Amino acid sequence: MMVVTLTIKQACIFNYQPKKLMMKRKYLFASLLLTGIILFVAFSCTKDDEIQGSKDRTSNVLIYEDKSLMDEVSPYFYDNHIYRIELLGDNQEREQIVRAALADGVDEEFLMIGEAQKFHFNHTGVIMYSIPTRDPEQTLILYETEGLYQVSMAHFSPVEGGLMFFELKTMDDREYFSLKLDDQNNVGELKVFENEQVKSFNKAVYSLTLSEESQDLTEKGISANCCRKESSWSNCMKCTVSDCEGSWVCRLTALIAPVELAAGLAASCIGAGPDSRC
Repeated sequence: MMVVTLTIKQACIFNYQPKKLMMKRKYLFASLLLTGIILFVAFSCTKDDEIQGSKDRTSNVLIYEDKSLMDEVSPYFYDNHIYRIELLGDNQEREQIVRAALADGVDEEFLMIGEAQKFHFNHTGVIMYSIPTRDPEQTLILYETEGLYQVSMAHFSPVEGGLMFFELKTMDDREYFSLKLDDQNNVGELKVFENEQVKSFNKAVYSLTLSEESQDLTEKGISANCCRKESSWSNCMKCTVSDCEGSWVCRLTALIAPVELAAGLAASCIGAGPDSRC
């Protein structure tokens, strides 16, 4: 079952809009009555926002969840693998990702920290965070595993032909993944690049997770033939996207923004290497 939640503020706005139309009625009594209702709703929403702000200020807020995706894992990388999204609260978790970003040279003033989100995948233990920036064409992306962070900047901008261009770069301005999307989220010109920072991060994650996975490998896991068994992140990605080498063959499917969806594609190969779990 898919769950999409509304904040109290959103619910108040939703309830308020139909009442606003009633103000067009010409009867004074109805107008006065409506004014009283609006004032009551506005006051209630303000108070509820204040209560919610003090109660949930430090808690993450669930904004999307589809538990059915936990049991229905698509073998195609371009399908939706994100089953849960949270808005981060003002808490230690958010402080940690901000510190990781600052340590990689990101300017804190450039980040819209209050809108940081957390993404959970059904095909990997990697967690992805996204933080909007003051530039609407850039979003900070962080991949996290076992306390290790890979900080990247996602660039998403219109190009000729009515297409959108997406690319991921490490903070030394070196790209490692790019693609173009049409207005139907069809993928074209998908490219994977060698990147030393990503290679180093992948090796570290591979070393950490291999010992954990080796403890409960099944016969199926040992004999499986999949892209995660490639020698590196880039080789895994090239293997993974081979079905989409022809432009506009594959289509990204999800309910979330294209930036986070495209960035999520790169997460599938983090930790790739010989004997990795598929």
